[in-house]
Amino acid sequence: MTDTPTEREDEGAWGKLRRRKVVQWGFAYAAGAWALLQVIGFVADAFHWPDTAKQVAAIVLAIGLPIALTLAWYHGERGHQRPVRSELAIIALLLLLGGAGLWLYQRSTEHPSTPAATQATPAAAAPSTVSKTSASVAVLPFTNLSADPANEYLADGIAETMITMLAQVPQLLVIGKNSSFSYKGTDVDSRTIGQQLGVGALLEGSVQRAGDQLRVAVQLVSTSDGGHLWAETYDRPTADVFAVQDEIAKRVTEALSVALAGKTGTRSIGTTNVAAYDSYLRGKQLVARREVEALEEGVALLENAVAADPSFARAWAELSWAYHLSGHEEGGNSVGRMSPEQAGALRLHAARSAVEAAPKLGVAHAAVALALFAQEQLDAASTEYKQAIALSPNDPDVIRLYAAFLTDSGHPKEAVRLFEPLLVREPRDPALRTFVARALDGSGDVRGALRQYKEAMRLQPDGAWPYLIAGMTTSKMVGATDLSLRLLRRAARLDGDNPTPTSVLASMYRNIDEPALARQAVDELRKLGATRDLTLIEAEEAAWAGRPRDARAILEKALVDAPTSFYLLWGLPLLPGTQDEYRATLRRVTEFLGTNLAYVDVFADRQVCLKAWIGDKNAAEQEFAHWEPIWRARHAFGYLQYRTRTDQLARSLACVGRSDDALTELETLVSEGYNLDVGGWRNMAIDPAYDAIRSDPRFKAVSDKLKAADMAARARFRARPDLNDADIDSLGSEAVGAKM
Repeated sequence: MTDTPTEREDEGAWGKLRRRKVVQWGFAYAAGAWALLQVIGFVADAFHWPDTAKQVAAIVLAIGLPIALTLAWYHGERGHQRPVRSELAIIALLLLLGGAGLWLYQRSTEHPSTPAATQATPAAAAPSTVSKTSASVAVLPFTNLSADPANEYLADGIAETMITMLAQVPQLLVIGKNSSFSYKGTDVDSRTIGQQLGVGALLEGSVQRAGDQLRVAVQLVSTSDGGHLWAETYDRPTADVFAVQDEIAKRVTEALSVALAGKTGTRSIGTTNVAAYDSYLRGKQLVARREVEALEEGVALLENAVAADPSFARAWAELSWAYHLSGHEEGGNSVGRMSPEQAGALRLHAARSAVEAAPKLGVAHAAVALALFAQEQLDAASTEYKQAIALSPNDPDVIRLYAAFLTDSGHPKEAVRLFEPLLVREPRDPALRTFVARALDGSGDVRGALRQYKEAMRLQPDGAWPYLIAGMTTSKMVGATDLSLRLLRRAARLDGDNPTPTSVLASMYRNIDEPALARQAVDELRKLGATRDLTLIEAEEAAWAGRPRDARAILEKALVDAPTSFYLLWGLPLLPGTQDEYRATLRRVTEFLGTNLAYVDVFADRQVCLKAWIGDKNAAEQEFAHWEPIWRARHAFGYLQYRTRTDQLARSLACVGRSDDALTELETLVSEGYNLDVGGWRNMAIDPAYDAIRSDPRFKAVSDKLKAADMAARARFRARPDLNDADIDSLGSEAVGAKM
């Protein structure tokens, strides 16, 4: 017997490999390694091992392949040869090279780390580490493991409370609820979530409720390798839910090596009353749906919460917001059925109660500020918002409300600066994107606003609001009528109970000579019972058909039943009339603005022209002198009309007799891409403000450009009436709209 296999002189390389069974050993090893990897993968997923466990196993098995082939070469022909020096040297070399490769791989995946929690409970897997940039966490929605699916609100509520508590830590970046909860019901791995949210750790958990007993299981996971930083399971009476939340917050901050700031202990959420907390969680979830029935049920639950614990400030603040949504106001964004007066009084009372219960709670002062702003007390609202920010500088709800206030009170650029860090905390919040878009719009960056609406659509494809506002914005852009129609059609499909997109569509269809589609839209409005919208469309149809006197009669009749209707009063001064009719209209507008100061901006050009038409030239020129510098400082157009000049300057110039300047302004508006709103060229043909310049060739040239752009858009719309991904991708690009 020899130590090496016998050789055959006439045998080729392939023959030697087969005789020594190298090929067979290779295939057998590959099959066994593949099966072993499947087992390792299953076990790793079952026990939440880090991804590196599977990666290292694959590398080790790969290193083993050349070793197996070497063994086959020396021992494959007969299984009893003894090892020889050359064989041992080759295996040693392969092990050395494999070890070096494994070491290099480990070095390439390492990150500088800070000490992590090492006192794992029996429920925890092997401790992992978290990088220096990981003083950041996202609280994912907790899973409801209760037998009753209705307890979903409790799982969501505990997770949301953890976000609120952890956000008190100045050194800790906590992703907001809307972004964290966007992963609810998805199967996205921790590393991907970490990359998308820009965080180093995820807090995951489950909640199981059985009678008066509660089980909360939580784990803090590193997004760099999927390893556990800490985990624990709490089996407690339901009444101990507050202590459990405090303990979780404490352990999370310890694991991330930051200090828990703010008020801790059993009242850190603001109550120790389990019934109040339960009603608060249920009510808040229902209010967030913004549906009439759900809103009313949510209000009742929040009222129960503050009745059970009158010192529960967060419940009072949430109730104030619910009342804010409950007041039905023409043209507003409310969804409830209360009168504005009733809702306003309740809103302010609830907000004041929140401050009384917790004078140092930022969200309470923000609730007061919102209520004061709704009553047009701008200075008082500003003071409350500033105090709210000083008390809670990291609270995303406070920041959002204050930034929205800045947008609406004439400081949109400051709002944009406030929103920027908030986008880091809420990168996947579509509602926040619409708030940012409004601030950009108010700053004159219409394309930037459209880009934010685009992101909102991508984050929430079935949310109607971004499509609606983007559609209304693009309707004001020269050459974008077809895109506007597609966006508004999508909005109408997604929110069939909202008459606004359908009403705008009805006007736009008529403007581009699509009578059949216009009739369909009007029929839909009748089904919705949208009386105001139908009145406006009827008047518009009469005016565009060359019957302006009929149009005026329609609006006048409607004003008998709704004398303070903003929309009816806003449209009336655009129609020709007698001097007595103009005088009556001016009186109505003046009375309306006396109690609705927020609309002074949008009625300014109407007042200039009405005063000129009744022969009060001095009053018209004084009014114009006040507004001219304000208008000239504004950008041409956007969704927020009270922050733009639109055609107000052009109309007013024409009304005070500065015809040449009015024509120049119209040319400038069109050159800047403004379409003079829906039906711009049609309205130009009947608007009495332009009577003195309508026969001028320059006026006709502007009108013809707008008409040509709309007719070209009509052809594109007929070719493709429905929105596609390319349309959405184009929002904010130079391809949308035209410079004429």
